[in-house]
Amino acid sequence: TKRLTAAQKLISGLSTEKVRWSVDLEGLKEKRKCLLGDCMVGSAFLCYVGAFSFEFREELVRDIWEDDLRKREVPMSSPFKLEQLLTNDVEISQWTSEGLPPDELSVQNGILTTQGSRFPLCIDPQQQALNWILLREEKNNLKVCTFNDSDFLKQLELAIKYGFPFLFKDVDEYIDPVIDNVLERNVKGSGQRQFIILGDKEVDYDPNFRLYLNTKLSNPKYSPGVFGKAMVINYTVTLKGLEDQLLSVIVKYEKPELEEQRENLIQEM
Repeated sequence: TKRLTAAQKLISGLSTEKVRWSVDLEGLKEKRKCLLGDCMVGSAFLCYVGAFSFEFREELVRDIWEDDLRKREVPMSSPFKLEQLLTNDVEISQWTSEGLPPDELSVQNGILTTQGSRFPLCIDPQQQALNWILLREEKNNLKVCTFNDSDFLKQLELAIKYGFPFLFKDVDEYIDPVIDNVLERNVKGSGQRQFIILGDKEVDYDPNFRLYLNTKLSNPKYSPGVFGKAMVINYTVTLKGLEDQLLSVIVKYEKPELEEQRENLIQEM
């Protein structure tokens, strides 16, 4: 009897969800029609815009790429939002709790850092990216070095072998070519053993390995080769970004209940 009652309650509860599921299904069908244009802009964003300022990114995405696709009648979402395509509110909330500012520029940089096909090289004069990476990867046994450290190759070798995240901080315009194979992900081997050439050594490669490079320079002049090997990401804070960050801080201070309500809603999603 108890099982039957529980089953009836479950069926009754699920029946009330039918309307919401039907609406969600129709929404997914509409999104599927727009995937072609959305994915074209999303992939172009991940490949090309990292090194540019927020204003130039917006001009590329909104005024050039999106406008061109609409003129050619390529189906895409209206309005198109990169954040909805490449991340979600729960992930953004997690980044914020790890120290990444919640403004639109920082969210874009978070997407580029976590989803780019190349390892990130962060132009970070305000050190926001550095602080975020340190907090984000602390639980994963993050290794931190500079190119001036005498043992950086040994530390990098251990990180590659055991799948630890590795951060080069205080990078200048010269990047030691000894890590070129790592930057380019020149992983060799097949089957159970994969390895990478580091200096004159074959180092076993763990796919969980992640590499970050961070520079304090506000306007570094890197060669085209560096742009081809690494995902250069411009974390420089703009006036608009600073306004958004200050607004977020003020809301947390003046209306903490609103911020708590927002966090709870995101967790429920």
